[in-house]
Amino acid sequence: MEKKLAVLQIDSVLGNVKANLEKIASMVDAIKDKAVRMAVFCEYGTTGYSLDLNSVAEEIPGTTTAFLEQLASRKNIWISGGMIEKGPNNKPYNTAIMISPTKGLVAKYRKVHPFSFEKEQISYGDSEVLVDTELGKVAMSICYDFIFPEYIRSLALKGAEIILNATFWFADEQSGPAGWSPEQSKALAMTRALENNVFVAMACRTGTEKKLWGFGHSVIVGPQGKILAQADREEGIITAPIDLEMRNSWSNYATYMIDRRTDLYARLLDF
Repeated sequence: MEKKLAVLQIDSVLGNVKANLEKIASMVDAIKDKAVRMAVFCEYGTTGYSLDLNSVAEEIPGTTTAFLEQLASRKNIWISGGMIEKGPNNKPYNTAIMISPTKGLVAKYRKVHPFSFEKEQISYGDSEVLVDTELGKVAMSICYDFIFPEYIRSLALKGAEIILNATFWFADEQSGPAGWSPEQSKALAMTRALENNVFVAMACRTGTEKKLWGFGHSVIVGPQGKILAQADREEGIITAPIDLEMRNSWSNYATYMIDRRTDLYARLLDF
């Protein structure tokens, strides 16, 4: 049976966890294709970002994960996405969770690369997370993590077949269109998929938060670096098949991992 992955592109209601969970539930309920086995939403999806993060930080497991566990069980679907987890010294974690339809909360991933001013606001994670799912082995990442090719490559080397990136790529009033753009984020997803022989599901936030605007354009990309599905600026759902047989066939042709010159890299990098 064909198995598909869905990305939920949402405009989070700033600071309103209840409204955001209801929105996520409504979108999951709107998925009628039984082949869709996982739904992924964006970074900070349950809270938004431009607020006092401690005011909306939660324990994991907690109220939000309990809601998503019930939703996953009722709809018989895996669910993954971003929330704010309580952390030490009033510095919460930027966390993505993975919910199984049968086992509930099975994993949480804390962002390991805080961006710019985030370093003063959130605590660092220090562990990679890979989860065995019915779609394949899934690695979790959050936004800025995708800028670091050595980290994403390490996830592929550890066996990841699908890499999720829950993100809030944005432009601000100062940089505007000259800053980060949908074209760049899509190119990044395509590159990470191609160079690592993996599927990539990049779930982007859309909408405006104070001086920040999330530009959406979520994508699902295949191992050949081709976009299989993409959103625009509006809220919505995109889906694409996850065909591991095709991935394995492509991997046998494009032998990137085998062709690495680790002897040379070790000398160049002195490790």
